[in-house]
Amino acid sequence: MKKAWILALAGSLAACGQPADTPADGGGSTPAPLESEAPGADMPDSEPIASPYEVTESAPDDTDYAALAGYPDTWYVSYGWPGEYPAGFVVLEQGVTVNGRARPNPDAPANVACTLPQYANYQIWNRERVERDHLEFIVASKVEPVVMQVDANIETPGDEGMQVLELKAGDVLSYLRYLGEGFAIFRVNGQEYTINEAELRDISSMSAVSLEEDQWVEVACIGGKRAWLLYDDAIAQDDIVPSPIVGFGEASDIYPDEVDKVRAEGLELEAFQNGALDEGPDE
Repeated sequence: MKKAWILALAGSLAACGQPADTPADGGGSTPAPLESEAPGADMPDSEPIASPYEVTESAPDDTDYAALAGYPDTWYVSYGWPGEYPAGFVVLEQGVTVNGRARPNPDAPANVACTLPQYANYQIWNRERVERDHLEFIVASKVEPVVMQVDANIETPGDEGMQVLELKAGDVLSYLRYLGEGFAIFRVNGQEYTINEAELRDISSMSAVSLEEDQWVEVACIGGKRAWLLYDDAIAQDDIVPSPIVGFGEASDIYPDEVDKVRAEGLELEAFQNGALDEGPDE
């Protein structure tokens, strides 16, 4: 399981030690072909993916992921991975196999052997890989209570602009999931609202909340099978590392000559995440 707040910290690495942008015109090297379809297959036109904190909790195809995942009611299941720079992972070597699941639930048996294509970058901003492999990203977050300590009016965006929630001391909000840029989804009196965590930090029990979450992606395996992979399981493999941070909204499969660089930076990012988890959210 990952802590929701750790993904926001990854943004601080964007300005240092990141791989150079891949050349748009080939630039002297040839990108690795996607193995899920023949190289050169036509891609449908699509809009760039929205920033993660603009993604709603509804799946693009209206799939009921909560029912599919089967988590208990104390968890909130929704589409998309959180963070200003959502997590992802890259397959560095050929023949890497991960034990996936038929459904995105940690209690389901990990008995779907899934071999992944070399150089693939499973990141929600990698539109070419997302569309060719029909990737689905979901997150299951353990619901945490947030208790108001004083009366306060909190602004939240609504369908008709900003609205104000009039909260009282003792009111209990349910923290459902992190989005990005400090915003999260809360449930208040049975309704869901997007609220800036900073609005609550000094006037509620928000500072004591430590969220648990599972990040899942459904992938296309070599050979035709499909499997749900848990992010933590994937990066535990020796030849899979966290995705490099190139730029906001930017991601693609890597070049063959980037393997060593991506491996080093991925291991550095993984160590950073683990260190931050050890220190706690205040750090």
